[in-house]
Amino acid sequence: MPAYNAEPLLRASLERARAWLRTLGGATEIVVVDDGSTDGTLRVLENFGRDIRVLHHAPNRGKGYAVQRGLLQARGRFRVFLDAGETYPIENVATVVEALQAGADVAVASRVHPESQHVTTARSFRTLCRQHLMGPGFSMLARALVRTGVSDTQAGLKGFRAEAAEWLFRRVTLERFCFDVEVCLLARRLGLHVAEVPVHFVHGGEKSTLRPLRDGARMFKDLLRIRANARRGVYDVEPQRISETASVSA
Repeated sequence: MPAYNAEPLLRASLERARAWLRTLGGATEIVVVDDGSTDGTLRVLENFGRDIRVLHHAPNRGKGYAVQRGLLQARGRFRVFLDAGETYPIENVATVVEALQAGADVAVASRVHPESQHVTTARSFRTLCRQHLMGPGFSMLARALVRTGVSDTQAGLKGFRAEAAEWLFRRVTLERFCFDVEVCLLARRLGLHVAEVPVHFVHGGEKSTLRPLRDGARMFKDLLRIRANARRGVYDVEPQRISETASVSA
């Protein structure tokens, strides 16, 4: 779980995640990457003690860097990242893991999947456009410019087999919001099995760290950078022997 100035959201998110994971049985872990927060995020994390692993770095590097660091240091056979808060309730992880267990190398939650469910709360109308329309709209642009093959690249919930996580996130070059596009493109070029799964998405009006004008321009530039990298062959790496490149623990 990447976290940047997430103090208002983090406690409830982690309590729910911890309680849900305990109902599953078996070995699980929660890894939170504090991406240079300047609020009370670290204080919240300290209250959970050994129930979670905390990775911290400063200054802020970006969501892509935080996700990359967390997934590469995770120890599970299946590795899932999701945004802090209740936008993607923790129960969605079950759908992602089921897709991985069924043979997918990568499982991507899609808000535009025909079976996805959307819940709108009374306080969510101001942020509905930014949280719902901007993400899938940007994904359409990404498909046109980069050809990711994924309908919703920007959903904050994705899962990976350990081998795929190691293979992909050691090759990601972008540190901020466009890292998802790069991951999806890499997965397609490697010939990995990418499954798009439905998601239960809550429009809760939570504060987003994404700033449409500032970050939108940066993300468009990153799309052009990814496209240029693809044309130069930066992402043309061989997919064979993936399982031998990863160190996997149950």
